[in-house]
Amino acid sequence: MEKSTYINVRIWFAFFIGLGLGVTFMNIPPALALLMEVYKVTYTGISVLISALLWSHALMQIPAGLIADRFGIGRTLLLGLTIIALGNLLPAAMPNLSLAVISRVFTGIGTGLTFVTTMKFVAQYAPGGRIGMYQSFFAGIFSIGNILAYFLVSRVLHLSWQWIYLIPGIFCLSILVLWMVLGLESRARPTSAPLPLGQIARIRAGWILGLYHALSWGTVISLGNWIPSLLAESWTGSTATQLAWGAMLVMLISGLGRISGGFILLKFTPLFVANGSIFILTLLFWGLFSLPSPGLLLSLALLAAWVSCLNFGAFFHLASTVTRADSLATLFGFVNFLANLGAVLFTLLFGLLKDATGTFTWGFGILGILGAGSFLLGSALLRRDCLADSCYRESQAL
Repeated sequence: MEKSTYINVRIWFAFFIGLGLGVTFMNIPPALALLMEVYKVTYTGISVLISALLWSHALMQIPAGLIADRFGIGRTLLLGLTIIALGNLLPAAMPNLSLAVISRVFTGIGTGLTFVTTMKFVAQYAPGGRIGMYQSFFAGIFSIGNILAYFLVSRVLHLSWQWIYLIPGIFCLSILVLWMVLGLESRARPTSAPLPLGQIARIRAGWILGLYHALSWGTVISLGNWIPSLLAESWTGSTATQLAWGAMLVMLISGLGRISGGFILLKFTPLFVANGSIFILTLLFWGLFSLPSPGLLLSLALLAAWVSCLNFGAFFHLASTVTRADSLATLFGFVNFLANLGAVLFTLLFGLLKDATGTFTWGFGILGILGAGSFLLGSALLRRDCLADSCYRESQAL
């Protein structure tokens, strides 16, 4: 097999993994009513089931990076995909909420392992030094997988509730079979030992990129969770349930934003995209804080969702310039952990401020302050620490 084809097969395989991860993340929301009936629980009980995967996935980001750098991409992918498959097949065995919650925690461990490892896989095989572009495509296909979950699950609910879990389980099993059939072994592990976590944590650019990513991913998750209620504040006479289509729009825009970010990196450097997106996002935060018009509110929210996602590849291209190849997964996991932490904290922030002030808009005011401070700090430190412009030009010349 020619080298170019050899690389392309791996990139396409990574995208297939991203699609499967997206389906795994969103297989529960399309079937909430049916699962509440199957498990005989209220919204509180079903929220525990939904969040179980999210918490374990977030907490696995740093351990996943350490494992991938220590044991290699091939072994870690096999482990992660196997855990996801088992985590989805087990709850299909019987209608038991405790089993389902434990299985979702188990699944989140697998998605954490697989997501970070696949990001390193993409970075290792991205052709022509275009790491950021292909990372953007990978993240965009993950979002397409979220939408695919809604499409597939909603069409098999009439057959049996087990298909809610069987669809992502079978998806991951097919990925495992393809891996073994195609013999997609990653490059040999480097002879040098990966950097310890303490040394990774001392990389200033990692903290800045994590903060940037937290602002971006936290915005998407906060809008996805709260935009129906946010719109209901302005569109009087409408309920959050009636405005749930706003969350679906955010999901669609986020996927398009990540994919478009890959093409934007063909024209602009990762440093420009990273800093520029945070600057624009800060302006949008202030706009959402100060402009209560319903139509303008939705337009600004969707624009914020797009800007928050087009920078994904830029962040991880920059991250790849500040550490050795044998420690990439650990740094990727570190940045992802900070992003997921921000998503949780910002979601809680909006809920608390709504209870305290009666409106969500103060949350955007606080994000505007954080965004401005992050931009002022990051625009100077990233240029100094990453040397991103020169690194980017050198990588393009490879």
